[in-house]
Amino acid sequence: MQKETVYKYQSTIPYSLHDMRVYKIEMTGEKIELYFENGFVELKEPYPQVEGNIVIEGADPDFCCVQLLSGYGQYGEFQGRKMELDDFIREYGSFSFEIVDELYGYNQVNYAGYLTVPGDEILREMEISVYYTGNIIYITQEKK
Repeated sequence: MQKETVYKYQSTIPYSLHDMRVYKIEMTGEKIELYFENGFVELKEPYPQVEGNIVIEGADPDFCCVQLLSGYGQYGEFQGRKMELDDFIREYGSFSFEIVDELYGYNQVNYAGYLTVPGDEILREMEISVYYTGNIIYITQEKK
C-alpha cells in the first residue's frame, strides 16, 4: 500500500525585504542587526512600506558568512570570495546591499542580492547566510 504525504511551505513572515537596501550590519555577540535605507514592506493589505530594522537573535558567528560572487550576476565561471560575516562588516564600512531573494529554513536565513560599494562601478552578486537559534525581530517605526 502506498501513502503520499504532501508538504507545501506556507510563509508566515510579516514583512518582505525584496528590493529593500541594507546600508549597515552590526554583529554583537550572538545578535545581528540589519539597518535598511527605507525599511521593508508589510505583507498584509494595503502592503505599506514601513521604516525599520531587523534583529536576528542567537546567531552563531562560526556559521554566518558572506559570499561575493560574479559582477552583475553573470553566469559561467567566476572568481568569488567567501568570508565570515564579521570580516565583511569590518572590511566594508560603506556599502548598499539590495536584497532580491530571502530564503528561510530551519534555523537559517539566506539573503541574496547585489552589493554596491562607493567608488566601485561593478554591481556584485552577494549572499548573506546566517545560522541562528533565536528569533527574527522586525523593529518598525510607528507613523503618527
